[in-house]
Formats: sequence, structure tokens, C-alpha cells
Amino acid sequence: MKIGTADVDAAIFDFDGTLADSMWVWDAVDRQYLSKRNIAYTKEYGEMIAVLGFEGGADYVVKEFGLDERPEDIIAEWKQLAWDGYATQVTLKPGAHEYLRQCKSHGVPLAIATSLQRALLEPALRNNGVFGMFDTICVCDELGCGGKSTPAVYLEAARRLGVAPERCAVFEDVATAARSAKKAGCYVVGVYDEHKQQASDELASITDLFIPDFTSLLEFKR
Repeated sequence: MKIGTADVDAAIFDFDGTLADSMWVWDAVDRQYLSKRNIAYTKEYGEMIAVLGFEGGADYVVKEFGLDERPEDIIAEWKQLAWDGYATQVTLKPGAHEYLRQCKSHGVPLAIATSLQRALLEPALRNNGVFGMFDTICVCDELGCGGKSTPAVYLEAARRLGVAPERCAVFEDVATAARSAKKAGCYVVGVYDEHKQQASDELASITDLFIPDFTSLLEFKR
């Protein structure tokens, strides 16, 4: 499969802010959660929490703000606040559904590598009609890999697909995650996200290819 100037054999996708227009859900959750505790939301907080996964994120807010709360209770509150948005309102980005179908029609193995918990991810995939398109789904918390601050989730996705990491394309919208995917040896595609406090220039400088959305990739030959 040709992507940009590279030939790859498999594709690994982040979900939030990459395949899906979903970061508005977490903006709302983060602001509501912090507001209830009289804590100001900052760009730095949003960028940090986006890559840590649920368990890492809950540990972070407890330590960062000195909260007398159990991480499992924080996670439960986040999930409750977010569930309806994912199950009924989150949609895929322009061209994403068509691109996934085109990949499948050419026999390209597909994976998701995400910090989002499965209980939120799967309803969104089903609601958008793409749940069955993925050969495997790797969830950071299930792997216990510390979110996307390390290459572990990408290496595991490649292993499950049976494709060497250097033959995989990884699609990401966060600079920290893109760096980790590069460390794994993957070809990394940055995806612009208007809803996220995304450092677009930084992401573009890290990735091998930067795209506004998936419509620019709809024509390719295997």
C-alpha cells in the first residue's frame, strides 16, 4: 500500500482526534470534571491527559492536584460523563470510512491503537458501522503500557497483525504519540484535528506525512 512516498503492509489508527471527530467529548468531560473541583482547565492539562490513558490520567490528576480521590472513582466518573457522546454522537472524520473500506478491499490488515477504553470505543465504532473492519484493537490500559508515552502499544499492534513495525503506517493526531510511533520504527502520518489543542506545526515536523483529513488518501494503488 502506498502512503505518501512509502510502501507499507498494514495500518494502525489512533481513534480520538484521528479517525474520529471526538475530542469535543473530552474537552467537555475535562472541563466539567475540573470545574466541579474548582480547578482551572489549561492547554497543558489537555495535552498531558490525552496521552496517558485512563489509569495514568487518573493517577496524574490525583498527584497533580492533591486530590483525596481513588483513581478508580475518577475513571468511573469520566466514563459516565463520556459514554453518551461516544455511543450516539461521535462521527468519523471526512474520508475516514471510505479510506478504511478501501484498505479492506485491498486486503490491508488494520488495527486500532488507543488510550480510549474499550467500553467507549466499541459503541462508537458500531454506531459508525466500522467495528468489523479492524483485525485487532489494542487498548493501552489493557496492555498496562503507560499510555502512548512509550512505543509499546504500536509494537503490540504490529505483532498482532503479523507485520514488522517498519512496514506499518501509524495515524496519530498528538505529537507525543507520534514520537512514540516513530521510536517503534513505524511510518507515521499526522492527522490534523481542529477540535483538539493540537500543536499542528510540531506534529507536522515529527511525522513522515501530515494530512488535513483522509480524503487526500482515498486514491492509492497496492
